[in-house]
Amino acid sequence: MVDKNFINKHLKALKDCVKNASYEIMEIYQGERFYQEEKLDGSPLTLADTRSNEVILNALKEISSEIPIISEETFNEKHLCSLSETYWLVDPLDGTKEFINKTDEFTVNIALIKNKKVVFGIVAAPVSGRTWIGSVFDNNYYDENNVNRKIRIVMSKSHKSENDKAFLQFLNNKGYTFEVVEKGSSLKLCTLADNDADIYPRFGPTSEWDIAAAHAVLSSHGGSVIKINDNEELDYAKESSILNPYFIAFRNNALKNEFLPVLGDFFKKLV
Repeated sequence: MVDKNFINKHLKALKDCVKNASYEIMEIYQGERFYQEEKLDGSPLTLADTRSNEVILNALKEISSEIPIISEETFNEKHLCSLSETYWLVDPLDGTKEFINKTDEFTVNIALIKNKKVVFGIVAAPVSGRTWIGSVFDNNYYDENNVNRKIRIVMSKSHKSENDKAFLQFLNNKGYTFEVVEKGSSLKLCTLADNDADIYPRFGPTSEWDIAAAHAVLSSHGGSVIKINDNEELDYAKESSILNPYFIAFRNNALKNEFLPVLGDFFKKLV
């Protein structure tokens, strides 16, 4: 049974798992060659992805052999037709482009999905050595009324899409003052959980494994990840696609309640 006791029982092993995966990643990162190749979808794959994936898969099988694992590096579309009610969702190296570009902003991500919701997540940043953990059994909420007048918007460190630029212009036209915080990988959601940013809009493609673990971390701190097509919390285990719809993440409910009504007109242009 996946409950608070299950998480507590296996938390040390999960921490050790991401620590060991981070070690393998840093061995490659600090070396002279990444042994890079290209996957079928054109995205990059390095030896660090492969080694981290191997460490994580072996550890999760030891932790809970009865729970299946969906990992970016072993995923096949046919898996969507036979998803278990409960499964591990893994991105062994989120931010491979950041890894290749030596920005230091890449992460190891392990999430636990149950009934299409993320119930646990652990995110590790190999360079800094920091780890974020969150679950539906945690309550680390910040002050719900703490809405900054200057909105801190976290966006991709690698690029900004035309939709991102249009979003910033929309806020400017509405008279909002904002600053942009640039982060790579799932660190964008962790930045919200750390109260170092307020909003994370995502109007480009992401996969479920990209954000699930950090989604759990953010939720445990009182934040949310909202689909812009229906204003509902982002869910998982979709049978049609591993890709997420466009979404916007909020640091807390006060921000969500203030901005969702304002953003309705902008969202209509995207859906």
